[in-house]
Parts: sequence; C-alpha cells; structure tokens
Amino acid sequence: MSLTDVQEVFASVHETAINDFLTAFCTDRPRYLSYGSPAFVPATTVANTAMDAINFPGVPGGIQWRLRLGIPQIDLFKQSSALPPELALGPGQFSLRVDAQLCIECRRIRIDPKPPRPPRDKREQPLEGRQDDRKRPLSELTCFKLQVFGVGHIEHVLTTGGEDAIAFAIDQVEIVDIKPDDLESFLECLLFLILQAVLAGIRLPLRALRAGAFQLALTVGPLIEDDSIKVRGLV
Repeated sequence: MSLTDVQEVFASVHETAINDFLTAFCTDRPRYLSYGSPAFVPATTVANTAMDAINFPGVPGGIQWRLRLGIPQIDLFKQSSALPPELALGPGQFSLRVDAQLCIECRRIRIDPKPPRPPRDKREQPLEGRQDDRKRPLSELTCFKLQVFGVGHIEHVLTTGGEDAIAFAIDQVEIVDIKPDDLESFLECLLFLILQAVLAGIRLPLRALRAGAFQLALTVGPLIEDDSIKVRGLV
C-alpha cells in the first residue's frame, strides 16, 4: 500500500521538527510561557503576559504571583523519552516534559489599630520602629521549581487567520515525588488547567507539513505514528 493510501497526498513532520517549531515559537513569543500579576508584570509585552492579582480580603492589592514555564519538549509515539511510571504513552499520543516555576510575593501586612492608641509607655518604640520588626523583610519573593510530565493527543484546529492547524491537547499530567499526596494532586490539577490553556494557544499550521509545495485538502489526520505527525488529503 502506498503512503497516500487512497488519497492523493501524504505529508508528515518528525518530532525533531515539532520541537524545533516549539522552540522557535516560544523564543519569538515568550509571553506564552511567562505570566504574572501587576507587582511582577505591570503590562503585557512580548516577554510577559499581565494578569490580575489574587483578591483576598485584608491583603492590599491582592496576592501577587508569577508563573514561568520552560519550553515544552514533545515526544511522539513511539516512546523514546522516559516518563514517570504513572504515565504511559499509547498509540496516537504525545508525551510532554516542561519545567515550571511558581512565585508569590510574601508580604508583612500592617494591622491598622482602630481607633489609634498611643503607646502605654512613652519610651516604647512604635510598632514600625521596633528592632524585632526589622528582622524580616517587608516583602520577599518565595518561589519553587518543579518538572511536569504529561501525555496528550493532537487536534485539528484553525489558526486566528483561518488556516488549518494542529493543536496539542493535554490529557494527564504527573509531578514526581511531592509530599503529601494531596499537595501533589492539587499542584497537578493546577498545572493541568494551565497547560491545557497554554498549549491550546500554540498552533502548528498544516502548511508547515507541506512546506508550501501544494494546497492540501485534509481528509485523514492529523495522526501520530512512528515519531511523526502524518496527514493525508487531496490537492
């Protein structure tokens, strides 16, 4: 049987080229991987995406946060990159590995006395002047890093310009060796939500598979086979 089967055209792209595309896309548009509230990202730029702080009663300006993702690394079935034992790469799937850094601004919140009261002892320093109060900074950045693994599938979508394209849809994520287990499940859920949204915005136009050689009317695919994404269609 020919590569095209009963269709006229066959096209494919190897996982190496997929990762080259992701590297080029994310290097050119790093805002897809960097998000933060106003204390970290005052406005959306090419480098960062500005988002709201997390509102919480009694925290002036809200909880300030930042998320930075590394460039995702994709492995198309058949599996060639190691995965945690909780994940398995099946036919038609891809696996993903990505680094993530989460930060918050840890601040001391001043309690406003109501009504204001003078110190009981005139010799007593006001609260803001006490030496003990200076031992801890008023604000400090608290961060942690982790590596996230996942498996997913590809979907046929459209770019903003209406072109046929491929999107990566994540199905499951796994973080290794976080204790207790409930904390690991919480972080996996959080990053599952985030990665679904991030990957949905990174779309590979089908013209990248045909290299501009012909117009392809897709009839079969996109499919993941033999470390490649494959499509078949008519011209």
